[in-house]
Amino acid sequence: MRVKHTIPLSGPVAIGLIAAALLLPSVASAQTPSSITCSPSVISGGSGNAATCTVTLSGAAPAGGTAVTLGSSLTELAASVPRVTVPAGQTTATVAVGTNPQYRLYSGLGFTVTISAAANGTTRTTTISVTAPPRPADFSSGSQAGSNTQWDGLMCGGIAPIGGFHGVLYSCSRASGTGFGTCTFQQECSLGCRRVPPNGTTFSDFCATAGPNAVSVSRTSIVSGDRVPASIVLEAPAGNAVDQEVGQLATRDVNFSSSSFPHAGGIVFPDGATSVTFDVATSYVPTVQFVDVVGFWFNASIPPFLITNGRAGHAWLVMVPPDPPPAAPIPTLGDFQITGSNPIVGGDSTIGQIDLSGLSRTGGPTFTVSSNHPDIVPTQTFTAPASASLFGFQAFIQTRATAADTDVTVTATDGRYSFSRVLTVRASPPPPVFAGMSVNPSSVVGGNAATGTVTLSAPQSSATVVKVSIIDTAPASLPANNPPCPPSSRCYNVTVPAGATSANFAIGTQPVTSQFNLNIFAESAGSPSQQALLLITAGGTAGVSAVSTNPVDLVGGRSATGTVSLSAAAPSGGATVTLTKAFSNGATGSVPITIPASVSVPAGQTTASFAIATSSVTATTNVRISASFNGTTSAADMTLFPLLAQVSFAGNVPGGTPGTGTVTLNGAAPGGGTVVALSSGNTALVTVPASVTVPAGQTSVAFTANTQPVTQTTGVSVSASSGGTTVSTTVFLVVSRAVSSVTLSPSTVIGPASSTATVTLRAAAPTGNAVVTLASSNAVLATVPNSVVVPAGRTSATFTVNAAQVTATSTVTISATYENVTKSATLTINPSGGATGPTLSSVSVNPASIVGGNSSTGTVALSAAAPAGGAVVTLSDNSSAASVPASVTVPAGATSATFTVATTSVTASTPATISATLATVTRTAVLTVNPASAPPPPPPGQTATLTVTATGRSGERVISSPAGINVAVGSTGSASFTTATSITLSVSNGRSAIWSGACSSGGSKRQTCTFTFNGAATVTANVQ
Repeated sequence: MRVKHTIPLSGPVAIGLIAAALLLPSVASAQTPSSITCSPSVISGGSGNAATCTVTLSGAAPAGGTAVTLGSSLTELAASVPRVTVPAGQTTATVAVGTNPQYRLYSGLGFTVTISAAANGTTRTTTISVTAPPRPADFSSGSQAGSNTQWDGLMCGGIAPIGGFHGVLYSCSRASGTGFGTCTFQQECSLGCRRVPPNGTTFSDFCATAGPNAVSVSRTSIVSGDRVPASIVLEAPAGNAVDQEVGQLATRDVNFSSSSFPHAGGIVFPDGATSVTFDVATSYVPTVQFVDVVGFWFNASIPPFLITNGRAGHAWLVMVPPDPPPAAPIPTLGDFQITGSNPIVGGDSTIGQIDLSGLSRTGGPTFTVSSNHPDIVPTQTFTAPASASLFGFQAFIQTRATAADTDVTVTATDGRYSFSRVLTVRASPPPPVFAGMSVNPSSVVGGNAATGTVTLSAPQSSATVVKVSIIDTAPASLPANNPPCPPSSRCYNVTVPAGATSANFAIGTQPVTSQFNLNIFAESAGSPSQQALLLITAGGTAGVSAVSTNPVDLVGGRSATGTVSLSAAAPSGGATVTLTKAFSNGATGSVPITIPASVSVPAGQTTASFAIATSSVTATTNVRISASFNGTTSAADMTLFPLLAQVSFAGNVPGGTPGTGTVTLNGAAPGGGTVVALSSGNTALVTVPASVTVPAGQTSVAFTANTQPVTQTTGVSVSASSGGTTVSTTVFLVVSRAVSSVTLSPSTVIGPASSTATVTLRAAAPTGNAVVTLASSNAVLATVPNSVVVPAGRTSATFTVNAAQVTATSTVTISATYENVTKSATLTINPSGGATGPTLSSVSVNPASIVGGNSSTGTVALSAAAPAGGAVVTLSDNSSAASVPASVTVPAGATSATFTVATTSVTASTPATISATLATVTRTAVLTVNPASAPPPPPPGQTATLTVTATGRSGERVISSPAGINVAVGSTGSASFTTATSITLSVSNGRSAIWSGACSSGGSKRQTCTFTFNGAATVTANVQ
């Protein structure tokens, strides 16, 4: 953001500077606006259409161009960039004035806006008329959801139980026959619509006569990307008597789906407070944009106001694009909060919520998160993901281990704005040394032994002792080394040698008559205690108690593991369990699995595992594995799936646009991938690739189906086949509204000129309109809007293509895209007069101001290299104070040439216009010839006349100090003052003005303007 520093001047310093200024060349030759015109001058209300306004100067702009300040009498309705520069040598410049489609949308009123252009003390104006938008349509006053319900009376729109628009009062009639009555537009509520309790089903809502919570912004127009201070005001101080007030801020961005950021989560008013300030963050936007900042509050005891289109409860903010403007809206940082764990342990990550000022449609920008302890929270960057609905994203902020608890200030920034939050990072505790204990086997027949194992988290530099213990009544024993044991327990110290991570110990058991659950406890200094379980079972006749498989469901051709379980430990010599296979449904044939004929359970054990191999299947197949031993049998079922699972489409596909299908497998594709054949049941409407390959290790692959337009929803079968399996789905083609054509009229122009383009859809635009994206293949030669809106129910819309002047015939492709379909048309641009050579771009002099008798250097510049033989540029001047040669030749292949401007002595500053002509194009430059010395300033004490003209906001006045000037806006007044007097001009009621003339604010708005009066002078104040 550029910041201008203004240093107040007074006293001798000011007088000295002013005296020096009088020695400068005269600015009498500065160009002023002669007119401003806008086309169209009438815009449909609520359309949001723009007008192209042309500023014309009284003569060609000097070197450096002429800056023209632009203004609007009603910025809430129509606005443009604050200024436009007429390039050097030119007399005109154009600027777009956008209109607000939501301003007083339901008032039934039309508005006229005055657009002004001011430069060098002269202001010219024109008007744009915005017609009244149509009134809202009628709708049903009843509901058929559940039991039929009928309402009547005056009802606020947009509040249950009826629809309609917020801020509109409807008159709803009761049905006189079958069906329901009708709700008809009654009036727009400028200060909001008030809901009151109904009498049964009869409502008596009304338009509020007093405004609700006022919202104000410190500036009504800002350069997009900046933050603007704002405030919300309560009707009464917040407090327990009326509950705690929570102000909610919402924004409606009528061009780009919300490019401004309200206060997230609402604003809490402290007890006794009547107002709270906040910032509105904005995105960089490519065109003028109107944003409605709306404030409302919630209180259970008072019905809320619903605020739209009134001057209370909301404020319009106009955002103008920066220079140069971005190609698309770019959000800025709106807020940053730590929403994840806080405090956290060093080394863990937490969540930072980065809120954006608008939508990041194309992804970006990148935000930097840093801290005042980079050794704990290092600098990290996060890029906003592309989204059409989310105004923020979560960033996972990583931390590092710290030896002490530390409060870290974490800062998020986008390079312009920053937000800081405190994150408490706790010291990371050391990991416990003793990590766990296990027993193998986990079940034994009483009288057999088991082995226990203790494990450390990492090798230690010295031996580690782990004490294990069991209750002293257990039918088991530990090795005897007699360490101190707790009462009623037996214990043993297990030593893990230095450098090792584990050690074993023996567990003896005694025969039991019933199962005994032996809990083994272990503990080591500084670590949590652990325990393990050993099942001691009784001896006896074992039988098969269960069969299981892992996995239970799998793709045919993959392997699995089966496990048999006995009801008791296997006898001495082990148990041989017989295995068989079959189809689960009793079908006959080859069962697609392979298992061993039997599996052996070792003596003393209760389980044993075996391998299961499967074969590929073409359809879902259920198989059963049975296990038998000692006259007992148990079985387990498995399900085998074919590798190919399904073919699908995400949703309906507009006919004529590509659709995306997906082939999905029941498991990962093997090495080399899986080839799947595709086919369409109606190739006239849907065509698909002959096959796709699911890459090795992947479970799906996408493919593109090309479709043809349809006149009604039509289903087409699409099939996929692989390994003998075929699956099918139906893709539904719906009526497409994609672009069908783009035409240009005319399609050939002589630059500079414009052409009218028409974009046509295949079907009528849906409710909510169709936004068609536009593009030019060469934005230098032909410019188009970013998009054009086809209104709901219409099939076409027009837009303007502006072609530049060219030196040779050029072609530009104009494209329109909607529903992923792009159509194009070609615009041919011919040079004026059929010329194919370069044209004269400019003429300049350096220096532009000299003392008479000296010379200056003139330069002519061409639009392209001079042809063979060179380009002869004719020269002339209009003053005896300067003389130039009759012509200058730009050599072949060159783009410029210089010439000498001779001058004579003068007694007063004299402007001389230097003209250069090539073919039909003439360019000019102004050289100021000065006398050898300037006359002294007038002596103090004399009187002269000051004339002030006030324009702009009606009802205000411009006054002077010392007194003398008191001029109403829309008039001119004069007064006499003594020379060398310091005069301050100001606007009534604390208003600001853009000052020009003898007292200038340089195009900025200021409440006062102070200058030293040295003779007859004029000042213009454009009151804002």
